[in-house]
Amino acid sequence: MLPLGLLNAAQGHPMLVELKNGETLNGHLIQCDTWMNLTLKEVIQTSPEADKFVRLPEVYVKGNNTNSRTSRAPSGAGAAAMVKDVATTAEEEAIEEGVEDAVKAEGEAEAVVLEKAATAKMLHQLRGISPRDDGYVKKTDRARAQYIKRAAKRSPWVPEPLFHGLDVLAERLDRVPTRTIYEALRELQNIEDSYSSVVRLVEYLVKERGEQPNELLYECLIRANVDPRHGSAEVAGSLVKEMMEKGIQTSPRIYQALLEVTAVHPDYILRSSALRDMKNRWYSPSLDGLTSIIVGLLRDGQYELALEKLEELYKSSVTIPPWLYHIFVYIFGELGFHGESFQILQHQLKVYGPNQLMMTWSFLLDVYSRDAFYPGITYIWERMVTPGLLNPPDGAAVNVLNTASRHGDAALVTSVMRLLTDRGQRLDLHHYEALIDAHTLHHEVRKAFTVLCIMRGAGLSPDSSSTRSIYQMLRESPSATDEALSALQELRQQYQVPIAAFNVVLEATVLHHGFKRAFDLYRAVRRICADDGPDLRTFHVLLRRCALRKSMNFLLDEMQTFGVRPDREAYDQLIRICALQDDYEPAFKYLERMTQSSSGSFGERAAAGSGWWMSRASALALARRCVHAQDARVRLIMDECRRRGMSIDADVRRLVERAQKGRELQQQQQQQEEGDKREEVTPLVQEPSALSRLVAAMSS
Repeated sequence: MLPLGLLNAAQGHPMLVELKNGETLNGHLIQCDTWMNLTLKEVIQTSPEADKFVRLPEVYVKGNNTNSRTSRAPSGAGAAAMVKDVATTAEEEAIEEGVEDAVKAEGEAEAVVLEKAATAKMLHQLRGISPRDDGYVKKTDRARAQYIKRAAKRSPWVPEPLFHGLDVLAERLDRVPTRTIYEALRELQNIEDSYSSVVRLVEYLVKERGEQPNELLYECLIRANVDPRHGSAEVAGSLVKEMMEKGIQTSPRIYQALLEVTAVHPDYILRSSALRDMKNRWYSPSLDGLTSIIVGLLRDGQYELALEKLEELYKSSVTIPPWLYHIFVYIFGELGFHGESFQILQHQLKVYGPNQLMMTWSFLLDVYSRDAFYPGITYIWERMVTPGLLNPPDGAAVNVLNTASRHGDAALVTSVMRLLTDRGQRLDLHHYEALIDAHTLHHEVRKAFTVLCIMRGAGLSPDSSSTRSIYQMLRESPSATDEALSALQELRQQYQVPIAAFNVVLEATVLHHGFKRAFDLYRAVRRICADDGPDLRTFHVLLRRCALRKSMNFLLDEMQTFGVRPDREAYDQLIRICALQDDYEPAFKYLERMTQSSSGSFGERAAAGSGWWMSRASALALARRCVHAQDARVRLIMDECRRRGMSIDADVRRLVERAQKGRELQQQQQQQEEGDKREEVTPLVQEPSALSRLVAAMSS
């Protein structure tokens, strides 16, 4: 047998083990205690004749059953141990043949075959209860029953009913050897939901069998507290204190169990105390202990410290299990630490290759697209979605589409649209708008307008909201506006140019070159958009900058020609334009039409304070014109505005006061000019003007 120190150094490394009966085990050494009892994981067991192979997830090996004469280490293992596996699968023939001899083998540690027969006999006796019996398996818990069957199959030396609890064993435990119960306790530590079974078996050994509390029993009780529902870090800590009070020596397995408990039930003080005691006793945490520390820090919310521990573990020579990386990826991804989760994903691919869990790829694409993490999205899309290895849901695909649009990645937007089209989904406005936004970020004017034309050919009707990104691009550069107009002239020969494309160029032209240039451009609308013609948006753009009645009348005639009915905004602009003219009477005519165009009579709408009405700017423009003309209808405008919640009283009052002061100043100047030529006459009492009466009425 190799020295204990060398075995400790070999933890985490692959190891080839030769058994006394000639069998060999090939697995990873994860635990070695003071008695050289070993625990191997991911084991392949080979028969002496090398004609049978069995894969075991975990094997516990006793140190006093080793074959030390042929000990040898495989290449790169760092250590070797030749041991006897008490966990070898019991065949059905061995169960029948060893029933009578098993009872005699309880005290013979070296009689491996007899010990196997003893455990097989107990299993055979306890199989009298059908697995389908309601005594320990509920019909409603089929998943749990299937898990127990798999666990019992992996550990055939443990009676299957022990996994379910102690109630079904009360009448049969008297015939079970104490040694076999201890072996069962060792296996139950690695079984889910075995808290009750472990606690009651330990209680049975102490009370019924008279066993003195020892290290193994305390280890089983401490490790049972890993259970997420019934376990407790406080109970585990009290058990360790109880061991010290009774003088029972603590081993590395005790501290390993504490670390596992604190990984499920976070307790920073207990974890720190365990690590401090291990350091004082020169105990080094095993790989499972180190992973438990990291998981516990994650549960505590100490993410930076957990990531630091993971980096330290990577820098050591220990092989990190892939599931630990997966935990970091899922937790960091859900919390939005996408930079860190992306680095961990890239490291996983470097260490373990591209064959990662499909669920991990899908989860990361979902959270990356949810939070618009562009580097992670492109990385996963190129490696998994484009080759057809991953098929994201529509929601994630739309999120990827929007993210690519914001980053100007037209190729990715096109890829997403192609994916959705292959599924038979009809592309809508927002899909094409994302592609337009991507092109405008790179100032690709022609491509952006080409997408608008494709939308028109696909039966969609883009509107002004579809062209906002184009307008943002055109407003920054007059040359881009000229380029856009040239692009429309070329595209009209290949596509049906939608009116929305013409309108956005018209907006930019008004902005950069004024109303006259835009008015001239409008005359070409029939040539560029032969199939559509101008719409209400076209006239909105022009009316906002129009100030002449002649141009206004032309636009009104065009609206009537194309069958475009004015809406609230159009009437509002007409009122504003008329208020600027000497003859402002048409403004009241359009105001009346405006109120009549909305449903309901004007009186009903006015009483309710709803329906179409002028904007505040147009109302002030018309009120200013009325004040200058001393038109009393300004009171009607003020009352209606007040009723609709946009009072203009203060503004009109200032207009009236300013107009009155101007009139008084003008009268004084006239009197001074005529004073020398006029004879002294008795002043006549004049009637108050309409403006004076308006001021008096507002003051009252």
